Amino acid sequence: MRAFTSLLALCLLAGCASQERRAEMPDHGPIDIGLKQGLKAEIVSDHLGNPTHVSFRPSDGALTICASADGNVIMVDGKTWIVRDGFDLEYWKKISPTENFYHIGPLFALWLPDNTIAVGDGGKPDGKEVVAFYKGAGKAADALGVTNAIGPTSEPAVETDKGEGNFVGPVLSKDGNTIYVCSHGNDAKTWLMAVDVKTRKLTTLLSSDEGGVSTNAPMQCLLVRDHLMVVYNGAGGKDDGLVVEWDLATKKPVNQWKLPGLLDPMGMAAIAGKTDEYVITDNNWDLRSVKDGKLARVKLVPGKDAVIEVIADKVKGPVHCAFGPDKRLYVACLGSMYDQDKGMVIAIEGIK
Repeated sequence: MRAFTSLLALCLLAGCASQERRAEMPDHGPIDIGLKQGLKAEIVSDHLGNPTHVSFRPSDGALTICASADGNVIMVDGKTWIVRDGFDLEYWKKISPTENFYHIGPLFALWLPDNTIAVGDGGKPDGKEVVAFYKGAGKAADALGVTNAIGPTSEPAVETDKGEGNFVGPVLSKDGNTIYVCSHGNDAKTWLMAVDVKTRKLTTLLSSDEGGVSTNAPMQCLLVRDHLMVVYNGAGGKDDGLVVEWDLATKKPVNQWKLPGLLDPMGMAAIAGKTDEYVITDNNWDLRSVKDGKLARVKLVPGKDAVIEVIADKVKGPVHCAFGPDKRLYVACLGSMYDQDKGMVIAIEGIK
């Protein structure tokens, strides 16, 4: 990624120099995550609250992170800057009045080609969440515009269906007109969503359950062979993760792969120059603590079983991953404990 010699250069590229604010500089350096020989890992940002998504600004490749529990989106390019803050926060799981787990706010920050950023506003209740669009730096409330929310989709109505929310794992269509995104809400439908970039309309795209896929919790979308490839987390701590390739025209699955040995797959990134090869994060989810997770190199050939090679086995809570313009893999990790400032983003060199 490019290094900038002045605050002015960074702020001009952000489009709003007067509003961009400096965050606390993290401590960087090598980290042992049990990597396979020949690969190297280092921390590029830390002291984060439940980081959930990484992306890169088109104009200069600046690393962009959703620090979800901090309620902000930050950028890292030599220094760390808060780009948008003040997002609503909620707990994903409320067991009792005194036991709340996994604080979440913005869950993804997807850059569009014109340097507009689309943010999944996950801190609102299900049925109230939206995707918001921003240009430059500022407060979460100062959006260019927001999508509609998606209320309950059950017919007839089901009390447990509060509507859709916790939008994660987006991908932009090749023509730039549509954002495909995973959704969580009505478990009897398990929706994938679509956002019209021009009209900012959010709609249900397809129901996994109606397509014969019963595994719940879609986490990441990719576009492959003009189809939508989706990784499903399944139940926490169980070996039921799945990757499904969806035909967007028929809204039916054309390929499915089980992921034996990966308990809670959450992130998925295509390896450049390789056909049907990906890196998948295994979060190894636990409600009360962060366990050692994995990174796996996975080959998904249509009609064949997945070929899985674990390349790291001591990663603390890996969530989302993406390859940067420098060809390194960037992984958002919960760190040693979620709901505190233990989260980090790790960059891994040598995957090719």
